[in-house]
Formats: sequence, structure tokens, C-alpha cells
Amino acid sequence: MAEDEITEISVGEFDTIPQLLASSESLQMAFVFLIVGLVVIGIIYHKFSHWIRSQKFNYSRPHISRFVRKAVLPFFAIALVSSINVYIQTSELFETENVINGTNELDPAEKFAKILNSVNVLVIGWTISHLVPIALTKRDKSILEREDYEEWYDMRGFTDDDDLFHRCFKWTPPQTTPYDMTDDEFQKYLQTEDGLKFLEKYHTSRGLPVGSYDKLVDDPFEEWKKSERVKYEKYYKNCITGKNLAAEKGDLTRNPGHIVQTA
Repeated sequence: MAEDEITEISVGEFDTIPQLLASSESLQMAFVFLIVGLVVIGIIYHKFSHWIRSQKFNYSRPHISRFVRKAVLPFFAIALVSSINVYIQTSELFETENVINGTNELDPAEKFAKILNSVNVLVIGWTISHLVPIALTKRDKSILEREDYEEWYDMRGFTDDDDLFHRCFKWTPPQTTPYDMTDDEFQKYLQTEDGLKFLEKYHTSRGLPVGSYDKLVDDPFEEWKKSERVKYEKYYKNCITGKNLAAEKGDLTRNPGHIVQTA
């Protein structure tokens, strides 16, 4: 049996919502269920969002935290709307108020289904408008993170990472004497550990380093990120316990950047 497709509400198809609700007691009851459900979801979402903001997860993974907080609300809203839609289509709620055969007027069930479909469209639009900026921001931050890694590589490690660079890379001296160094000097440097360290940091008059680096780990970038996260977690603990420079505890329910500002 073919059924007419139920679409969203179009402009001018119905009068105002109060007029629509006044035309059917069943619509009024279903609309009350919808409003109550959305209010309950709003309360639950508010508590959930506050809980997420109070967790270390909100500081260590701010993009994922924002994504979760923005995605949970529409997920529950769409689940509620879809459940109500299925219920009114399969229950006897509107059975006594069917459309008169031979007319073009929608019956109450179809009218309310259109309202629910329109709510779903609004929720999906709201979700996309919030999640797309999060994804773009995450992409920009990933680019900046890669730039930080390149700077770390050029500096041969940061001073606070316990020589992580040399746990990830092994320096190999050049096979030939640098053009602005004598053979005797070069061979002398190769004989001692201090000399090798000197050669590793040495740059020619043109600013070029000598030798090459071989990887000691499969993915140095991942190792560097793990090291940075350990430092962030230590910094996080200092901030929430008041052991930072400001001697002030950070409020995790606020923007994660507040922790940085109080340190």
C-alpha cells in the first residue's frame, strides 16, 4: 500500500501553532509530551555538560570534549523526536481524529509528524553549525602542533623533555670533512664523546648542520606528543591544587584556558 511521503512544514501550510493545537486534543497531548521531553533532555544535558567541564578530559582533550558536549544534545533530542514519531504512527492516539476521505487536509497524526520532522531538521542544522567549527579548529590546532614539533626537531629537543630527542633520533657523523674544517680537526672531534657532541651542534659558515639523524622509534611525532601531554598533565595537577605561580586553584568548569592564565 502506497503512502504519501511526510515532509517538513512549509511556510503557509499551517496557521499559527496555537491554532493548530486548538484543532485537536490529541495534538495538544502529543505536543505536551514533546515539550516535557525536550525540557528533561535540556536539564540532563546541562548537568552532563557541567560534569564534562569539571573533568581533566576537558583540559587534556578540549576539542573532543567540545565535540562530545555539542553532539550529545542533538543525539538525545533526535532520539526523543524519532521515538515520539514512531509512537504516534503506531499507537491509537490520533485514531479518532482521522482526515475525512476526499479532502486534502492532513489528519492530526500527519500534522504532528510534520512538526517533529521540522524539529529534527532544526536540530540537525544546529548540530552541523556547531560541529563544523570544532572540526576546523581541530584541523588548525593540528597544523600548529606539527609546527611545534618541527621547531622541537630543529632545536634538537626542548630543555624540559629529559633529552627526548636523543631517545627518538640517533646522530650519525658525516663521512667527509666539512668544507670549512680541516681533516685533522675533523678526525680529532670524531675520537671523543665531547667532540661528537660538538660536531652534532656544529653549523658551517652557511648555517648548515653536518651529519644526519636516524629514527630510533617508529613515530617520533607520536612520542613527542605523548611527552607534551605528560607535561600538560603535570601542569594541570599543579593548577588544580594551587601549586602554580599564582598559588590559585583553576576552575575546571570554566574555559580550559583559565588554567593557563592562573599559572
